[in-house]
Amino acid sequence: MNKKINTGKTWKTTFTVAFILSLSAFALAGCSSGNSSSTAATLPAVTSGTNTKSSTDTDGDGMPDSVEKTYGTNPYTSDSDGDGVNDKQDKEPLKTENLMKETSTAPLEVTVTDAKVEDNATADHLEITMTNNGNTDLNNFDIYYTMTDKVDKTLESYYQVLNGLTLNAGETKTIHFDNKVSEAGHYYMNMNGLYGNSKNGLTFDIQLHAKDFQPMTFQIEKAKGTAEVAD
Repeated sequence: MNKKINTGKTWKTTFTVAFILSLSAFALAGCSSGNSSSTAATLPAVTSGTNTKSSTDTDGDGMPDSVEKTYGTNPYTSDSDGDGVNDKQDKEPLKTENLMKETSTAPLEVTVTDAKVEDNATADHLEITMTNNGNTDLNNFDIYYTMTDKVDKTLESYYQVLNGLTLNAGETKTIHFDNKVSEAGHYYMNMNGLYGNSKNGLTFDIQLHAKDFQPMTFQIEKAKGTAEVAD
């Protein structure tokens, strides 16, 4: 009798344990399935392509080229106005004071034989042709210029050291401000500001300076209509 009773209890216990284990396994499987679905839903979607053009930052100043176009700054240099402050931190990235430092009053014996800001052989840009009429080779040039909208009087100002520029006695050279700075005699110019956007015409007031000589000044007028600048 006791043996049969013990056998029945053993069977019932075994069935109960197996049933509980089955339920547990089922519950764990359900949880595992639920967790997998939840994890997959939180993963970022994979896109087939990325718009790299909109995120391109040519000058590495922390502002994509597309943003620089919106704000009117130069995507080819991190300091559009040449005042030594990165465009992203500059409160007025299109306006600087004249940073030329010169005490000499000796006249700069240079003649500007041609100066234009439109109708260039290539896309519109500031282009200056000059001749050294003196007996001294000239170097350490810098330039400061303002451009003023003829109607609403909006003003931008730029300073730039003309690295590598030497003008020997009797020599004539043409320099270009077109952002092709890898070429000799080519320098930065902001095409996204007034120059590329104002339709009212512009007045350029320019100061050109070489070390140990008084800066010379001249003016260029730009007709109505936006400049035909390179992309």
